[in-house]
Amino acid sequence: MRNSTVRQSGAILGTAAGMATITVGIAASANASLVVPTLFLRGVWWWTVGKIWAESGVFSRLLGIVTMALAVIAIGAAVASAPMTMDAATLWLSERVVLGLWTLALAFALWRSR
Repeated sequence: MRNSTVRQSGAILGTAAGMATITVGIAASANASLVVPTLFLRGVWWWTVGKIWAESGVFSRLLGIVTMALAVIAIGAAVASAPMTMDAATLWLSERVVLGLWTLALAFALWRSR
């Protein structure tokens, strides 16, 4: 809701990417072959949301920049995982830890902005 008042197109794109991330993420919980596409989609979503935050100041610009950096890492991990034959379980656990820490940072930003 905060993003839609500043940039409606970005809010719609963020919502669409978020829904795709959630859908594929749920499927990846049951099927390990979907872990890499989930990482890629999460990277797209993080980039979209981080870019909106960094440009508009809806949340902390620093959180936006950190979110964009996580997007680059997630997309890089998705692209590099196949040639490096990375284990899907390792990727999934690492992604969940990073997502948990990011969620705590987001919760803190929301708490501070009330």
